[in-house]
Amino acid sequence: MPSFMRTSITTTVVLTFLAVPFSPAWAGDMPHYDVAAYCEQVSSAGGGSAMIYNSCVEMEQEAYDRRKASWSALSARAQSYCDEVARAGGASYSILDSCLDMETEAQQSVPEFKY
Repeated sequence: MPSFMRTSITTTVVLTFLAVPFSPAWAGDMPHYDVAAYCEQVSSAGGGSAMIYNSCVEMEQEAYDRRKASWSALSARAQSYCDEVARAGGASYSILDSCLDMETEAQQSVPEFKY
């Protein structure tokens, strides 16, 4: 995958992370996103490249497959929050996956405030 796509996705996740308000926790099935529409949008931003579209679909499939197996083990709060982040970023499994990675890491390394 081109490095500019990874950078763009990471930037989108971070910016969206700051813009999405917390919503009530919910637990459910793995969300369903329109991967073809998302990848068409990504491809169009790159001039309509078939290579970018195909790479996007592959990247989305990898992210979906990775999270599908562990979805039910994630907290309802992380599921809900990261689904909102992913939808705000264009409804992307890659964004969902990145958000869940950051949430998991943040939950495992809570800093202490010291005076």
